[in-house]
Amino acid sequence: MARVRRFAKWQFMLALLAVIGLIQAVDHGQTPRPRRIAVFGSSVANGSGDEHQKEGYTGLLRELMASRGWQVLNQSRGGDTTIRIAPRFAPEGTPDPNTRYLLPVNPGYVVIGLSLANEGIWEAKTKEDKDAIYQQYADGIKSLIDRARQNNIVPIVALCYPRMVYTPVEYQYVRRINLLHNSWDVPSVNFPGALDDGAGRYTLGFDFDDKHPNAMGHREFLYTFVPTLFEALEKGKPTPSTPANAKGFARIAQGTAPLTFAPQDTMHAFAVSVMVRAQSDGIIAAVGGSTLSAKQETKKVAAKEFEEITLTADRPFTATVGVQGGKWVYKSADGTSVASAVAADARWHHIAVSHYTARGETLFYVDGKLSGKVAERLQPTQFVLGGPGAAGALRAPKQADYKDVYIFRAALNADEVAVLNRGQVLQASLEIYSTLTDSRFQPNSMVENRAQSMTGLKIGSDPIKHVEEAGDTN
Repeated sequence: MARVRRFAKWQFMLALLAVIGLIQAVDHGQTPRPRRIAVFGSSVANGSGDEHQKEGYTGLLRELMASRGWQVLNQSRGGDTTIRIAPRFAPEGTPDPNTRYLLPVNPGYVVIGLSLANEGIWEAKTKEDKDAIYQQYADGIKSLIDRARQNNIVPIVALCYPRMVYTPVEYQYVRRINLLHNSWDVPSVNFPGALDDGAGRYTLGFDFDDKHPNAMGHREFLYTFVPTLFEALEKGKPTPSTPANAKGFARIAQGTAPLTFAPQDTMHAFAVSVMVRAQSDGIIAAVGGSTLSAKQETKKVAAKEFEEITLTADRPFTATVGVQGGKWVYKSADGTSVASAVAADARWHHIAVSHYTARGETLFYVDGKLSGKVAERLQPTQFVLGGPGAAGALRAPKQADYKDVYIFRAALNADEVAVLNRGQVLQASLEIYSTLTDSRFQPNSMVENRAQSMTGLKIGSDPIKHVEEAGDTN
């Protein structure tokens, strides 16, 4: 009888907590949203190019989110533009039974997956025509965002992906629209940060045809989703922004692994950005994991032949960023050094490492300018800030200061690095954004993470000191 009473008591407590949650949602003017994600886009969102016919990145997202208690629906249709998709938001009059509408499936969240490719940016011949297509697309995406919010649906925007016929002219428009989306108060996913070949086209071996990735390309798109994004949105975590009144930075002296981040799910393309000040040689950041080997094979679907690259784990690696001979240096997985001409001195410097796994290339930027690049394919499993990650011959500087650290699940192009170098925030595929202005750094706790994710940098045993800007004596 006592066990029955205890069980009944727990049932009552759970019910009470549920009611409290509902009351809080109503109190904030919100209706609790279903854990249902609709992918609402065109052919790539619908899975075109996936030779396994498993709905491409949408099907893969469904598999990823199912274990977390989320449902993913495919409400996409090939060929859609911002104009053609608008009538599918909600039926007018009698619904067409063969049309995938958005509103009738009652999603709590919608991934808007369209592209400038279908909009006609390449086909437009004059600058005036291309400008008009660009504006039409921007206005159309903004309209879909507004309609979603009006219906209590949280929007997420997939950035425009590559196309094999793009010239530098179209590539400029794609980069421009993606920066615009990054500046909006809406989460986004950086697809080109996975498959851009550096000229706006798909990386060879991950393309099915002119407009679509193959199955492996769709998988690279999946990896650009922050896995805990939807949980963060569910909890009301806001778009990342720089805190208004936060001051100071983190000071670390000869640390080994002061701050670490281990991705919970597979990560391929990535970027790390940090503001740092160091005046002696040593390692200020490290990335560890596995290199990837690439196997290319010819595949045929119906009458269509295409090349596909499969990536598999090869050997452990550690890549580092640090000061060597007084200059900023990136040392790759195989030990190749990419040196900057910029000296490490008493000034703050912006350091960025951008890695495109698919195309097998890492780019090293210092103060917004490309210092060099190196060929490698990496799958990171640990990021370290403030030291080499393990004791040994490699050491951190005698003292270094850190602030504004970013970790993305996508590589960054030169335009995006320039935005960070100017002190502005990027949010597409952003897993970690920590200003490092925390008043205390308690071992085994987490640093504040302003990104829309539920992960964060873990504080190790190395002493980390909070220093106010006004108290800086360097």
